[in-house]
Amino acid sequence: MTEITELLDQMSDGSKDALDRIFALLHSELRLLARSRIRSGPEQTLTATALVHEAYLKLVGAQQLELVSRHHFFASAGAAMRQILVDSARASSAEKRGGDIEFVTLTGTNVGDADTDADVLQLDQVLEELGRVEPALMELVQLRFFAGLSMDDIAELTGRSVRSLHRDWSCARAFLNARLAA
Repeated sequence: MTEITELLDQMSDGSKDALDRIFALLHSELRLLARSRIRSGPEQTLTATALVHEAYLKLVGAQQLELVSRHHFFASAGAAMRQILVDSARASSAEKRGGDIEFVTLTGTNVGDADTDADVLQLDQVLEELGRVEPALMELVQLRFFAGLSMDDIAELTGRSVRSLHRDWSCARAFLNARLAA
C-alpha cells in the first residue's frame, strides 16, 4: 500500500501516468470487487472488466481530479462504479428497452441484494437521500459496498475506530432498509 500512497503523491505533483500505474496495481482487486457488484443474468451486458475500465475512464476524464490519499482514491473509485451501475440500470430501463417493467423493492435485510435495474435505481435514490441527511454515512456505504473495503480498511483510511464504524454501518443499513421497504 505504500507504493499506492507514493503514486498518489506523484499524481498530486502532476505525474500524468501515476493513475495508470495505480489502476494497474489494483486491477485484479478492482475486478474482483466489480464482479461481486454486478448482478448476473441474461440481460446483463456489463462485465466486471468493463466496469473497472469504465471507472478508470471516469476518473481519468474528471476535470478536477486530485486524489490526495488512499481513502480518497477508494471513495472515488467506489462512487464511479456506483454511477456506472446506476447509469447502466437507467439505460436498460428506458422506455425503448422495456421501461414499462414493474418496479419492486429490495427484499430481506441485505442492502446488497439489488437484483434488478429497478432495485439498483431505487438503492441509488435512497443513497442520495442518505447523503443529504448524513454524508458520512453515505460515504461509509460507498466505501463498504461499492469499494468493497473491510471495516478495518475503512478505519485505517478515515482515522476512525472500527467500533464507531460498525455503529454507523448499523445506522446506515437501518436507514436504507427502512426507505427501501417503504
